[in-house]
Amino acid sequence: MIYRNSFLKKELRQAYTENKISANRKISFALFLGLISFALYFVFQTLQESVLSDAVPEIMQPSYFSTIYIYIHLAYFLSAGYYIIYYDTLFFSEIRKNSWYLMIHMGYTPAGMFFSKLLALGYTSLFVYTLGFVAILLFTSLLKFPLIIAYLPSLFLVGLIDLVLLTILSMVFSLYVRTIINARYGIGISAFLILLLKIVLGHYDVISNRVAMQNIFNLFDMSLSLYLPFWVIVVIICGLVCLFRADSLARYYNLSEDLSLLPPDASVILMDSKTGKKELIAVGGKQVMERKLIHKVVTVLVTAFIGVALAINVFIIVINASTTGQEVSIRGVISFIFQSNTMEPEIMVNDLTYFQKLDPQYPLKIGQIILFKENNVFYIERVVAIQGNNLVVDIDNYPPMSQVGAMKKTVPRENIHGVYSGGNRWLGALILFANTIMGRILFLLIPAILLFYHEQIVKLLKG
Repeated sequence: MIYRNSFLKKELRQAYTENKISANRKISFALFLGLISFALYFVFQTLQESVLSDAVPEIMQPSYFSTIYIYIHLAYFLSAGYYIIYYDTLFFSEIRKNSWYLMIHMGYTPAGMFFSKLLALGYTSLFVYTLGFVAILLFTSLLKFPLIIAYLPSLFLVGLIDLVLLTILSMVFSLYVRTIINARYGIGISAFLILLLKIVLGHYDVISNRVAMQNIFNLFDMSLSLYLPFWVIVVIICGLVCLFRADSLARYYNLSEDLSLLPPDASVILMDSKTGKKELIAVGGKQVMERKLIHKVVTVLVTAFIGVALAINVFIIVINASTTGQEVSIRGVISFIFQSNTMEPEIMVNDLTYFQKLDPQYPLKIGQIILFKENNVFYIERVVAIQGNNLVVDIDNYPPMSQVGAMKKTVPRENIHGVYSGGNRWLGALILFANTIMGRILFLLIPAILLFYHEQIVKLLKG
């Protein structure tokens, strides 16, 4: 390998593949991050009256805070995906290909090459992240939300420190994990573990609070969260580990492990020196055991995703069939997406509700919520009195300025179809999301593509 420029320039060119198109790739990726974050905000707005408003109100507000909050998380996950796809180019796997060994003998120092690689990857990630951050600000400005400058530096820093931690952990994986596929798994798992760590250490309680985020020093307040001190310790340790590990590995010459160089009729067998047990590793230049395992794992994951996504679609179709004036029962259970606030707080707007179908002899009690039909329309109300074969029902939540009790009505016993047995807010939100364009793409289009092209995808991932 011949370098006409400094190692840093080489790393800058390599960070986003070819030099001539690297700038365009960075700008396109950044604009894509901003645009898809903006689109996700509108998708979440369609779920406004769902469990998301209570569980994650920070992404549901009409403000810059919500769009930026979505952006910093999306940038984090898509950057992790980029690291996984271009792992072999971005990180230290080139040491095992003897690139550094040769360059050391050409006069380069391992420490200098390490810091050049770290600086190049850090600069590239910072450039893309910052440009995407500016893009989401510009897109959000079209919505005429009031701009509060105070929380912008805090939100920017939150996303940046997560990217730094993910980057340095990926570098460590590339120095200790021998196979590319295992390193990619390591990057993906570490991305989720970082989020879990933020939850455990209370970091999310700080960054999801609009008031707290208006003071950037709250991020460093150890009485609120220990994530930043932990982050500093991990980054320093990982940096030192990478520096010394890269220096050590680069001083040894690795023999080729390219099994494709074997003759077509050659086989490789590994023998355990203690037990004498033999294990077939490769035949005709191709690995056997490892590739079979990868094939099984990837096939199982793809099949599981297809099965779950198709099951969700079937479930959604059944629920959508349960509209006003219609009744769809599955094993004696009637399901509805309740789109009224008349039964709050027990049944919230857009909850998925379940009603057990009744036989004529089922004894009803005062206080139960029932499903009944009147003039070919289904209603859900609570039993407040029983008068022989008739039931007096009423709603729980009257609108402001309304007279309580004005909605009471008497329902014949034969008009009752079911009694309320439970509900789920998250499934209600999932069904609402699945009925959006993005939800249809996720739960219908992608599984359909995987169903017909999973073999080609598995081969690509194995490669």
